[in-house]
Amino acid sequence: MKLLSHSSQLFFTLGLSLTLLMCTKKEEAEQPKADETAAAQTEPPVEEGNRGTASAAFGGKSVSIDYGRPKLGGRDVLALAQEGMVWRMGMNEATEIKTEADLKFGETVIPAGHYSLWLKKVNVEEWRLIFNKSTGMWGEPHPAEDDFAEVPATLTTNASSVETFTIEVTGDGESRGEIKAMWGTSIVSAAFMIQ
Repeated sequence: MKLLSHSSQLFFTLGLSLTLLMCTKKEEAEQPKADETAAAQTEPPVEEGNRGTASAAFGGKSVSIDYGRPKLGGRDVLALAQEGMVWRMGMNEATEIKTEADLKFGETVIPAGHYSLWLKKVNVEEWRLIFNKSTGMWGEPHPAEDDFAEVPATLTTNASSVETFTIEVTGDGESRGEIKAMWGTSIVSAAFMIQ
């Protein structure tokens, strides 16, 4: 058996070390990092700008609603809601309404002011809009002890699906208005008169 010369041994050792180093780097590149693996198993981050505002003016007095805007993501959320469920009408912080005018829904008058706004499913066809005296809070749990009033809301079907939850406040002149919440193919609306 012929022995390698000192220089041959040196080149052989360097070559072997280099090969092992390259293989190790390749394996590290192919392995997902711990942070990437954890990120793949968690929910995607909440998008910036996930709040919306709806407003309308009635003879110089405004009605405005600030709310979170969740995405549908293939769910039929309002249809899946259980009877008796009270929802924050959005996401994250509670939905809030500020009105400079008294609003009359049927026989119920909501005095001008600042309220949190909630949506209650009574049954398959009946919903109610809840005006609550607590504001500036997270949207769960619903503080039922501070409810000011419940007003009837109508459920109808939209011709096309709305991916991102949307609230509208619309006016018909200076004396009539409507609050509409749209998500998926559901529209829940409540008409009011300005007092």
